[in-house]
Amino acid sequence: MAQKIVIVLGCGPNIGTSTVKTFRADGYKVAYASRKSDENASDDMTLALRCDLSQSKSVEELFETVRQKWGEPSVVVHNGYAHYATKPEESFNIPTETFEEQLAINSTSVFLAIREMVAGSAKLAGPKTFIFTGNQSNEGGVPGWLSLGVGKVSSAYMIELADNVYREQDFRFHFVDERTPKGKPMFVGLGGQAHADMFLSLAEREVELPWLVTFVSGKGYVEFPRKLIL
Repeated sequence: MAQKIVIVLGCGPNIGTSTVKTFRADGYKVAYASRKSDENASDDMTLALRCDLSQSKSVEELFETVRQKWGEPSVVVHNGYAHYATKPEESFNIPTETFEEQLAINSTSVFLAIREMVAGSAKLAGPKTFIFTGNQSNEGGVPGWLSLGVGKVSSAYMIELADNVYREQDFRFHFVDERTPKGKPMFVGLGGQAHADMFLSLAEREVELPWLVTFVSGKGYVEFPRKLIL
């Protein structure tokens, strides 16, 4: 049986770190990346890499590094993001260079990661899974969240499209969105372990779910109305 490999893009102290630990405990080789990763932390089962998601070349080089070291990933988790908060009435008061950089992180890097994974997928037998950490922005505009919301919306479009195209090849794409029990956005208190558990269940095909996965910590998948709930 081929070694299972996962790439985690955007490895912060909450969701990213929980995801690395959870997949490693399940026997995956885990390559994780952030701008400040300690590359000396690598071992036989873990590959710590630096990656700047605002730079296309950095994303492409990361995938090539993993290929050369271990092979093609069967799972990619994109957990990176950038956010420029504003007052609701100043939603468009964002410096142009900041908007462009954050669009690269929140959207272009998702496109690149999908393209890289699709390009290598023919070399892998068995299920393949691309997972994106989403939020409720794809259901409607949230004032003050412009740069983050634009990225989430465009990423949702790409993920739905990819899932429609590749699903019959046992290649799934998921936009994972944690909600409150009433279906509202999780503005604070995102569950790192809850996300990691959901990611692993999707990768291992424990449940068959649609491309848009809304879930509540402690309950799992919960389908909510397709609208912004505030």
